[in-house]
Amino acid sequence: MIDAGELLRFVAAFGAIALALCTFAMLARRAAGAGSFLRRDRLVEVIETTTLPHSSSLHVVKLGEAYFAIGRTEGGISVLSEIPKDVIERRQAAGVKPRLNLLAPRSR
Repeated sequence: MIDAGELLRFVAAFGAIALALCTFAMLARRAAGAGSFLRRDRLVEVIETTTLPHSSSLHVVKLGEAYFAIGRTEGGISVLSEIPKDVIERRQAAGVKPRLNLLAPRSR
């Protein structure tokens, strides 16, 4: 027979897991809006993001049918180069999944 203490611990553990799942879902939704990696019908998509030292980051962005490497620093955003479409397609064909760093600081 289950006593009240065990039941209370079970309900508390279940609540903690539910809270963690809700938090993860909220972060995933927020990232989908910012990077649109879950929505493929957008004109602009952030394919991959990585953080660099000194509050900088590097982004691979799809704009229409073209891909660009974009750098972000405290001083602004710069287009570094255009990436040939075949490079991205080869990575996707090889099954390389894009990484989106959810812990990266976001510019406002």
